[in-house]
Amino acid sequence: MDQNSLRKLVEGQLLRLEGNAFQDCMDRLGMELYPGDYEPVRAAGPKGDTKNDGYCPKARVFFAAHATRGERIDRTKAKIRRDLEGCLQEHRDVRVWRFLTNDTAPGEVDQFIDNELRPLYRGVIIEVWGIKTLADVISKLKRDQVDRIIDVITVDDPEPHVVALNHVKTGRDLWPILSGCLGWLEHIEPDDCSDEEQDVIDSAVQAFRDWSDISSDIEYSRSEVRDAQRSITEILKELSGDGLVLYAGMGQDYPLTSGPSPFLGPVAIFKIARVRGGAEGTH
Repeated sequence: MDQNSLRKLVEGQLLRLEGNAFQDCMDRLGMELYPGDYEPVRAAGPKGDTKNDGYCPKARVFFAAHATRGERIDRTKAKIRRDLEGCLQEHRDVRVWRFLTNDTAPGEVDQFIDNELRPLYRGVIIEVWGIKTLADVISKLKRDQVDRIIDVITVDDPEPHVVALNHVKTGRDLWPILSGCLGWLEHIEPDDCSDEEQDVIDSAVQAFRDWSDISSDIEYSRSEVRDAQRSITEILKELSGDGLVLYAGMGQDYPLTSGPSPFLGPVAIFKIARVRGGAEGTH
């Protein structure tokens, strides 16, 4: 599994977590990032968790973990303010206060932190790690660390599933596959490719993967998605100009991990074929 596939896998796993499950996952992350220093904290007694979900006594880094997926912006802002101020009241020498969430922080939340909270508490480094930052940090760790944090065992060569592939002619047709997958299988191509054909195919497949990697970043902008689809259409036209066509599909519930609780997710499958008598349809 390559780096981009692993990052998307981690992001997908984080999205599934809620409540204590997300806090437990963040505890495992803290223990990997700060071995021998990180200490989990859970609510107990009348004082609760003293506005601290976990901290590093030596590094003086304090964590607040909250699964905010689908939560209203005003509630998220109130939660951040309450946890930060409570932590500073209860603990001394707070150097870094880090808010961890399995969502992407809206711009309004970023502005709130930058314009209101940071000026009030200039002696504290205030950070928000949203889902993309968390996925990026986790996926760059060693594979065994990733497995411990997201509580699954990743595998490099999952068994393939049989999937029907359709002849794809436009970027609009291919986009649901690229934006909906968490990874991809190695593409299939003709055995007798010339060097020029190989270059065209490699360039096209890499472009498809690149668009897939950033699809979640641009899906909220219709104009950016349309630009992406038009660019993909041009790539498909270039393939067609060399007598090549793309068949693609998406395998659902594909085992991206192994172990007692495998993580299942969609993968993209690409097949490049030569035009044979104008036949189109499913493969």
